[in-house]
Amino acid sequence: MDVGTGDGRFPYERARRDLNSFYIGVDPDAVTLAVYAYRASRKPARGGLTNVLYVVAAVEQLPPELDGIADVVHVNFPWGGLLRGLLRPDEAVLRALHGLAAPAARIELVLCYDPEHDSTAAAGDPLAPPDERYVDDVLSPAYAACGIVVTDRQRLGRDEALAIPSTWGRRLLHGRPRDAWLIVGQAA
Repeated sequence: MDVGTGDGRFPYERARRDLNSFYIGVDPDAVTLAVYAYRASRKPARGGLTNVLYVVAAVEQLPPELDGIADVVHVNFPWGGLLRGLLRPDEAVLRALHGLAAPAARIELVLCYDPEHDSTAAAGDPLAPPDERYVDDVLSPAYAACGIVVTDRQRLGRDEALAIPSTWGRRLLHGRPRDAWLIVGQAA
């Protein structure tokens, strides 16, 4: 499951490469999802896929049909409220992500935020950029309190971050160097 999927490229590309698994992209903006949702709905000979589904919903208002169904929950390059909820740990956002996960599911977050350049990323005060200390001292305990046990965190190289099939990620990483962090957790 890809939460905050944006245009839906990530689950579409994953579904295309792995026909034996089912992928779900979740985003509150139906207009942004339209292109990849349309591609997926076409006949298979024209790029359509039967193993991907798109859901229009905000993380705070996920449909109950998604409860506990994901073996892996991804959040790639979040923005706005989702980014704010992950970097300034919001219990409602974290519990919603945890609620999507099957028992012992993997939860992967790819965070990219620079307070000097990303002033429109979140309303209000600038967020703290992720780094080792912030992940270990602030995010890990807050995530654990909501059932997400952080098992690994690492800075991604530019090529590693660009290898994630995310249109928004490419835009963020284009032009100026910035840090991207992979935080891996497990649903407790």
